[in-house]
Amino acid sequence: MDNSAKRLKKGEILFKEGDAVTTVYLIQSGKVGLMVERGTSRVEVTSVGASQVLGEGGLFSNARHAFTAEALQETKYLEVPMDLMKAQFEKSLPGIKLMVKSQADEMKVVRQQMKLNKLETEKTPCPAGVIHRLFTELHLISRHIGKKDAEKPDVIKISWAAFKLYASRFFGESPQRLRGLMDLLSKLKMAELTIGKNEEGEEELIDIVLSQVQVYEDFAEFYQYHLFKGSRAEAIFVDPLALKVAKALYEISAIAEVDHKGASKLEYGAVVAECKAKFHIDLKNTHLDALEKKGLFVKRVSVENGPVMLSFDRPEFGKMAQFWSILFEIDKWNEKGFVDLNEKPEAVANVAGACPQCQTAVPEKSKFCLNCGCKLEAA
Repeated sequence: MDNSAKRLKKGEILFKEGDAVTTVYLIQSGKVGLMVERGTSRVEVTSVGASQVLGEGGLFSNARHAFTAEALQETKYLEVPMDLMKAQFEKSLPGIKLMVKSQADEMKVVRQQMKLNKLETEKTPCPAGVIHRLFTELHLISRHIGKKDAEKPDVIKISWAAFKLYASRFFGESPQRLRGLMDLLSKLKMAELTIGKNEEGEEELIDIVLSQVQVYEDFAEFYQYHLFKGSRAEAIFVDPLALKVAKALYEISAIAEVDHKGASKLEYGAVVAECKAKFHIDLKNTHLDALEKKGLFVKRVSVENGPVMLSFDRPEFGKMAQFWSILFEIDKWNEKGFVDLNEKPEAVANVAGACPQCQTAVPEKSKFCLNCGCKLEAA
């Protein structure tokens, strides 16, 4: 045990959400905020001060931190390695052990509830704590009062006025948030909106045609599962690079050979060439690492006297790419305060040595095409 106190300046991080719990921290003075990271911002859930402890949950399980700990002012603290703390704890009397575990469990529950309350009241158009609820409401209401397409049961038409009324009365949902959600689904091509004019001659939403309705329920289930985990779940934090690669591999593998385990198999060299030609991605290990960090795995298999093959679960890649696309648009909605239906497509990557718009040759690191002015961006 290091008996010398360590210091944190205001704004410095002690540990991050999702880090393994390897140390118990005793705060001697100052104040540390427990934050949850959402997008590019941090939301403060609660704070701890002098004589309080962080990391005690590691005594009872191989836990990960449920929060990011940030110094709110200059703070002094002591560190105790978890192995040493466990050894000391095991020497305690059974009654002491029971009392400590009870207190730790109670603290965990209280902080988790505080976390959920904060996320639900976060001052953004679509806080993290309501995303799963919002998509569950959408699925339930559309199934209940919507009109199914006779040929496509996963396509439902519903009156905007009826939907808004049900969501407000039964779930207390904000009409403004619901309207933003409709714009978001329209932007993702998951809904078609019929706009008409009211008696005052003003444009208003009349009807909605929702497609892929089952995806709403699947997404809500996926999101709530990861949200309520005790630690940071990487799957619900969008990495634009991982999203781009997942989409590319899903589309490239449309007619790929599928083995007996259901995995799609593609020749590695052909995948690299197609990623570069069609999606302007210079596929490298860093791209595959980005996928693996998010829980999508690509296996490289060497075939005797043959090419290296890539093997991956195509349906899983398609599902995750769709979920991440929804979350990516929600992040932008929260950042801007509205769903930008006029947003321009992202700049095309310049990795092939030619402008993707006019095919004029351009230097490798050019930011703009000198011929047509197309914005270029390295993948």
